[in-house]
Amino acid sequence: MSILKNREIYLNGIEDIKKRDQRRKELEQSDLKVEKMRTRLKVYFDDLGLEQSMDALGYMCEKHGNSLRKNGELYIVHPLSMACRLQALKIPDDDLFATILLHDAIEETAILDRVLSSNEVAKLAEDLPVGPTVKAAVKMVTISSIYPNEKKSEIAFRYYHQFIEDDQLVNKIALKCKGFDRWDNNTTMTALSKRAIRKNVLETSVLLLPILKEAKSKWPRESNILYLLRSSIKETNDILAFYNGIEDLNDPLELVKLMDNPNYRLDLR
Repeated sequence: MSILKNREIYLNGIEDIKKRDQRRKELEQSDLKVEKMRTRLKVYFDDLGLEQSMDALGYMCEKHGNSLRKNGELYIVHPLSMACRLQALKIPDDDLFATILLHDAIEETAILDRVLSSNEVAKLAEDLPVGPTVKAAVKMVTISSIYPNEKKSEIAFRYYHQFIEDDQLVNKIALKCKGFDRWDNNTTMTALSKRAIRKNVLETSVLLLPILKEAKSKWPRESNILYLLRSSIKETNDILAFYNGIEDLNDPLELVKLMDNPNYRLDLR
């Protein structure tokens, strides 16, 4: 299905005509933003000779194709925005740029309605047009199951803790990528249901922020960027919590219920 047809399906779901027209204009501006970000990154990668990142950019745009986010934007807005945040910091890290651009190339483009197994992710990662370090980092960032019938909460808790299990380059790249991912996602989360926002806010507070804090102490040479990511994520997360009436941000039991029980807190949809 073409981008235009996908976009019209999304827009037709907005009942208020004025709001629909306003959203159409906003999405047209977003499409222009995509081209600007893509050009900006191409020039940057070319100037610095970041070959992996250039290949990853082309592959990512092709792989995500006509996909839209829940807010109606082209899906590639997300990885492009993440990469532009990193580019603004003037950190010419070819591995990190490539990982950021490809971080959803497996999970979001798999034609499945389930969590991929770790073996499936490993196999798909081999097709990525990058080196072994980036393939391993993308594999680590992609949520996957290991055991049959794993609960979503079990997968999530294991997923976050894997980032700091080893003091390897791939762990550092993957965790920084996850940080940029959540930082960018927090800025567009208002398009989600209140229940989804609540789950993501608690997930950030209970799982991601403590991992970033521990990593900052564990990896002194990465402390500056980890501090920036943690403080930026916490700030946006606190804002989301405030405007959605979420008071206890450190309740793991609440998070588990939201992850594992689809009928829990349906009143927030």
